[in-house]
Amino acid sequence: MEITVEQYKIAVNNATEISQMILDMEGGKFILAMFVEMLQDLLAEGNVSGAASVMRKLHDVAEVSFKQDLSDVESLATWLLLFSEVLDDILDGEPF
Repeated sequence: MEITVEQYKIAVNNATEISQMILDMEGGKFILAMFVEMLQDLLAEGNVSGAASVMRKLHDVAEVSFKQDLSDVESLATWLLLFSEVLDDILDGEPF
């Protein structure tokens, strides 16, 4: 499934906002790394609903609204993979 420009912008913006909020917390880098690892592991296992739950929790914790359509599982899986990769890049200090 192809990611649209708008979906890409949402993934990058949400990942940036969430990571900044969590990284400002004590131990935030460790917490964010755990969430990213959970997301990637769940996606690797094909557990899209589990990965979506982790992603929703990240959005809730950072109080970031989520506007992605959850009805198309294939599109959601692709978006979640992009979202987790952006978070991972932020943790590694790499530009996205």
